[in-house]
Amino acid sequence: MLTKIDNMDKRILFELDRNARIPDTKLAKLIGKSKESVRYRIKRLQNEKIIHGFTIWIDPTRLGFMTAKIYLNLANKPQKKQEFINFVKKDKRLFWLGIGDGAWNAGLTYFVKSNREFFDLKNELFSRFKELIIESYTGMLVEVNVHDKTFFHKAETQWIRLFEESDSYNLQEIEKNILRKLFENGRINIIDIARKNRSTIDIIRNRIKKLEEKKIIRRYTARINYNRLGYEFFKTFLYFSNLTKQDEKRLMEYCRVNANIIHVVKLISPWDIELEIMCENYQEYNNIISDLTKQFANIINKVETAIMSEDYVFPAEKMVFE
Repeated sequence: MLTKIDNMDKRILFELDRNARIPDTKLAKLIGKSKESVRYRIKRLQNEKIIHGFTIWIDPTRLGFMTAKIYLNLANKPQKKQEFINFVKKDKRLFWLGIGDGAWNAGLTYFVKSNREFFDLKNELFSRFKELIIESYTGMLVEVNVHDKTFFHKAETQWIRLFEESDSYNLQEIEKNILRKLFENGRINIIDIARKNRSTIDIIRNRIKKLEEKKIIRRYTARINYNRLGYEFFKTFLYFSNLTKQDEKRLMEYCRVNANIIHVVKLISPWDIELEIMCENYQEYNNIISDLTKQFANIINKVETAIMSEDYVFPAEKMVFE
């Protein structure tokens, strides 16, 4: 069932998506309401299952991981497909699982330590579900570009780049505990984290600051149920004939100012770039793609689309920081 929200609710969602730890007093000042009114609206959005929690974005490439992607076309075997979904969701290396219709049926993003690990992982998966997998595509992630959800609230926004810089920072146990707590609840009070770790507020605050400076924690954000608001999630696969640096820069700027294009993914794969687009219906999506292909007609060879029906980030979240 769709839930109607007003512009005030949209502004709250916009601000919580870009920084879930924003103080209620600051949020109230931004939207011109009292702190009590803001808290009431956040609670209502949670009760209506529009916000179903708060979390953090982490960048595992800063912890020595590399990123590999698999896209699959699966046979029409519902029971076997559900078995496949249940199996992959248990793997703590799985960062993202998407189930869709269109260019592919399932997409997976894994964080692994080596090409060999990915090779073995892929072969084990394909052997186990050889009767289900019809076609496969693999690729290596180069970077993910993210900007604010300006379809909620019009504002100037800049790209945040994830997974572009590798590092091999070794997390200490207290840092794993901090990440686990923030991943479970991005708005958790530092006092509560300190108490659960039998530590002090200053130690926890300094550790969090260090994780931010190391670009391990990239963002505090809300878990928003876009389906309840009437939004559909589309993935677009762009094939280019010749993507020069100048063309790439122009494309990035085009996508930055388009409120519906929320992510630009660069990767080494059969296609060159993925766009992740949030729209209220297919007609709106089609209008965006029509304009995109018109603006870049000289370099876009082919466009493919997948309509997302299920979308999971860190489905094995309880094991992520073990």
